[in-house]
Amino acid sequence: MKLIKRFILNRPAEKRLAYFYAMVATDEQVWLLRDKNGDLLLLEDDGDYPFLLPVWPSRSFAEMEAANLDELYEAFNIPLSTFLDDLLVDVENDGGATAIFPNEKDTTIQKRDEIKEMIRNL
Repeated sequence: MKLIKRFILNRPAEKRLAYFYAMVATDEQVWLLRDKNGDLLLLEDDGDYPFLLPVWPSRSFAEMEAANLDELYEAFNIPLSTFLDDLLVDVENDGGATAIFPNEKDTTIQKRDEIKEMIRNL
């Protein structure tokens, strides 16, 4: 199973994006990482945003990312509705955006409206 997950993780960003939305629409939850203090993992962005909130389609992908980090992070999930209506509102109010299913090479960056539109069209 881990081989299949590594294959998916190494796919181009647009393929991982499609996988992410298929899983999230089915499970109605997203996965994030937090440290021992409960602070969310945030990524620096070299582009338009001061930070990015990375999200994954399942616990196993989030845990694979956590294993590559210097600090200790744990995977946790939140309901899709809470993610869209609460967390992303706060992220965007602070100037951030979402990194959808990132890997070491690339990611798709989306704002709340784009995420809601993608889910609505499934």
